[in-house]
Amino acid sequence: MDKEIEQEIQALSAQIILEPENALALYRRGSLYWKLERRAEAITDFNASANLDPEGPGAAAAAHAQAILDFFNPQNP
Repeated sequence: MDKEIEQEIQALSAQIILEPENALALYRRGSLYWKLERRAEAITDFNASANLDPEGPGAAAAAHAQAILDFFNPQNP
């Protein structure tokens, strides 16, 4: 399964090189990174997607990822 996901990531990466403004491709690649527990790469893609399309699914994914990080890494008062 991970091999299939890696192949999908490679295909999306190639698409993103050709279409760097493709917010949906960035969101999809971020989702695949998240499945592989590659959180930093996922969040980077979600944020990039959100910057390109603030109303798109990348924005929601970025917000959810941040909420998860905030839950597991509470700041000390």
